[in-house]
Amino acid sequence: MTKITKIEIFSLVAKFKKPFSFSGITRTSSKNIIIKINTDEGVYGIGEACPVPGMSGETSASICSVIREFIAPLLSGADPLQISVLTSKIDKAVGGNVVAKAGINIALYDLAGKLLGVPVYTLLGGKFRDYVDINGSVGLGTADEMTATAEEQMEEAGVRYIKLYCGRDDVDKDVKKLKEIIRRIGGRARVFLDVNQQWTPKAAIQAIRALEEENLLYVEQPTPKWDYAGMRQVCEAVETPIAADEAVVYTTDITNLALHRAADIITIYALKPGGVKKGYESIMLSAALGMECFIGSYLELGVGTAAGIHLSAAIPSLKYPCYMFGPLKYEFDVLKEDLEIKDGRVKVPDGPGLGIDIDEDRLRLMMVE
Repeated sequence: MTKITKIEIFSLVAKFKKPFSFSGITRTSSKNIIIKINTDEGVYGIGEACPVPGMSGETSASICSVIREFIAPLLSGADPLQISVLTSKIDKAVGGNVVAKAGINIALYDLAGKLLGVPVYTLLGGKFRDYVDINGSVGLGTADEMTATAEEQMEEAGVRYIKLYCGRDDVDKDVKKLKEIIRRIGGRARVFLDVNQQWTPKAAIQAIRALEEENLLYVEQPTPKWDYAGMRQVCEAVETPIAADEAVVYTTDITNLALHRAADIITIYALKPGGVKKGYESIMLSAALGMECFIGSYLELGVGTAAGIHLSAAIPSLKYPCYMFGPLKYEFDVLKEDLEIKDGRVKVPDGPGLGIDIDEDRLRLMMVE
């Protein structure tokens, strides 16, 4: 039996090419954590935790501390193929801390795939597609700034879908700006909005109705995550599909949203629910409840993005693009070979595990004490 011998934690500062603003947050860099689970056979698994304190409440310091003090001792000497058993033990020992748990879970899936000689998507039952449509994303700014960023992303990656962040301004001002941006893009990319809970139900209905002539793909989390009644009110009042994001952390949230008819689409991450295992459980639950889903992200580097790609490949019916744009927003990634992103799609890696490996020289250059 293969045994886990050691967990290494690499705390990084990954700089964005340009500042990225949404809701009340502006990100210029990300303090990502790369996790390496070693075994007595010399095979290792790689995971990533990307802290966004405003979303999960975790920081790079808290993630490192939880892994070192609570999770690493639980995994020492364990069989890495017992992923469900290990996940259960971790959940019983540590509440919350979903991003820290996700980094470990991603590494366990990468390790299991390498030990068995199969890709992660095979561990999830197989892949439904070889390529996944992706979307770009444009943070808050002036109409000129946001249009320029959209143009750059369409040029760089050939994306045919663009997410526009909004909700900070007065609704009428926001709508006017969004219409201007969409018309400048001129049908070259399908647009959708991410409001990050900034609108009231009344404002959301007003704004979405005013924008429906622009053929929006969907609107993500227009109202507060806790307001199921408000979310349902919006869903019933507009034609544009409504996606739940911040309202979905645990799989039980999906059931509650379905019961309240508070969303049409579920946004699922590799990190937000606690890793690949729970991400896949969320995919299956969404399908069972008759709800569409897609994979979002916290703008991970290549490791976390690869985990999201494998989840995207495992969705039986994928109607919407997935947010696998993270590596393109950073000055540097940590992979030996970049993910294959072109023509608005990313290729699903076919190698064992996640199908990627890290460049340790680049990793150490990005490390902080």
